[in-house]
Amino acid sequence: MKRLLLAVAAAAALWGAACSGGSTVAPPPPVGGYSVASLNGQYVFTTSGEVFTGASEVNLARTGVFTANGQGSITGGVEDVNASGTVSPAVQISGGNYTVNADGRGTLTLNLNSNGTASAINFAIVLTSTNDGLMIDETSSQTQASTGSGNFTKQTGGPFTLSSVTGPYVFDFAGLDVNVAPESFIGQFDVNNATISSGFFDDNDNFQLVNGSLSGTFAEDNLNLTFPISTFGRGLALIGGQNFVFYIVDATRVRFISTNGGMLSGDAVAQNNSVPTTVAGLNSSFAYLVAGTSFNGGLTRVGRFTAAGSTISNVHQDSNDALRFIATDNTTNMSITLDPVTPGRGTLTFTDPNFKSAPSIYIFYLSSASQGVIQETTVDSTTFPVAVADGTIAAQVGGPFSTSNITGTYAYNWSGLSSQQGGNANDEEDLLGQATVASLAFIGTDDIFQFSTGTPQTNLAASGTISIGGSDGTTADGNRNTMTVIYNKSSSSASTVNCVVYFVSPQLAFFANSSSSATRIVVGILQAQQTP
Repeated sequence: MKRLLLAVAAAAALWGAACSGGSTVAPPPPVGGYSVASLNGQYVFTTSGEVFTGASEVNLARTGVFTANGQGSITGGVEDVNASGTVSPAVQISGGNYTVNADGRGTLTLNLNSNGTASAINFAIVLTSTNDGLMIDETSSQTQASTGSGNFTKQTGGPFTLSSVTGPYVFDFAGLDVNVAPESFIGQFDVNNATISSGFFDDNDNFQLVNGSLSGTFAEDNLNLTFPISTFGRGLALIGGQNFVFYIVDATRVRFISTNGGMLSGDAVAQNNSVPTTVAGLNSSFAYLVAGTSFNGGLTRVGRFTAAGSTISNVHQDSNDALRFIATDNTTNMSITLDPVTPGRGTLTFTDPNFKSAPSIYIFYLSSASQGVIQETTVDSTTFPVAVADGTIAAQVGGPFSTSNITGTYAYNWSGLSSQQGGNANDEEDLLGQATVASLAFIGTDDIFQFSTGTPQTNLAASGTISIGGSDGTTADGNRNTMTVIYNKSSSSASTVNCVVYFVSPQLAFFANSSSSATRIVVGILQAQQTP
């Protein structure tokens, strides 16, 4: 039973592919204004996926910092790695190189130096601006093989100190507990003088729900003076009894990776004062995406609902529970509440006609009026949780969505599990690409790493279409918005991926596959590129 991981604020997806005949097609020439100069500065990166350890595959999380000089060279950095609870000491990034094409696609190689032993890890990247981008690990060499999806974002505000982390934050840490069982740990805390003065959490540890107050501390890592907090933003944290290494991106975002036997990673995002304190302040449509595991295997859900104060309407959800695809409509007993004590914490409840024994329940923590994290806490008729899953919730803005505003250049990423030999989906699979969308048709280029095949396939031609089915572009009338992606493998075959799409805005969409014909469980995002 393998846990699907969301490496960033929306990075895991569900997709299915059905092979069809065809010939290898050359990708379009890269067009745009990006170059190696677009990647210039110090960036915090994170990925979650798998690595070969000996003859077996285990879960892997990476978090660290690299410095790009704007000319194609990596000049330094640091990385922390956790492989299914086995934590490695911080490793120096001694150098490396990168490329950036005009369309924002490129490659990134980080040279590592661990106690005098040299190695290298390789990534495909797509810039979404000069400040951030998406990435997949596609390391495949004689000494190491690893994959995973994630992102990178530019550090600002240095030199860093412990006081750089101050105020209320909302967090989502996903992964594995000390027994290598699935765990989702979300919540809110306040930091003052390097101390968590107050906080509240919801934890789903291997299908056991626990919540309550939390405390903790932030500190410098005095055992790793090579990587001072002032330069790299790196330090140590104790949150709710669990130990982490943290990296400060800026005052509004901090990245974490656990160091005490489990494998949790994720972000804490500053909570602003726009968070509603009563349900009367909830007047928006929201889209959400969660990924994780059920008792059957990998699990993903994407959906949307409309909140008008305490009134909930137009709930629609698409699920993949271990290759069982479920479309949810016509829900009943819908409600939403906000915690009067913990700012931004709330509960969404509805009865799903496909799951009649008990209501579907989600806990969420808003970091603003329009953004937050969400965790499924649904229990069955025996009050046992049905899933360990978490992800992102975001207000839908900019609609109705149509040909006129779903246009331009986009980066896209999906990640999850697949099986290339048939049977249950249990091997890591990651895809990263860039496409130009015009008249709801797109054409682009992507890389895919199906881990069981051992070798990433790069620079594959991709094409597809988007269909706006909902009358307001948000699936509020139950008609699914769809996306079809066709990518040409380096062999002589092509794969067609049919998806449902939930637009957050013209700049962001969550998508998931809508076909049960393939042995895949993955989740994804479509994110607009900014003009460099």
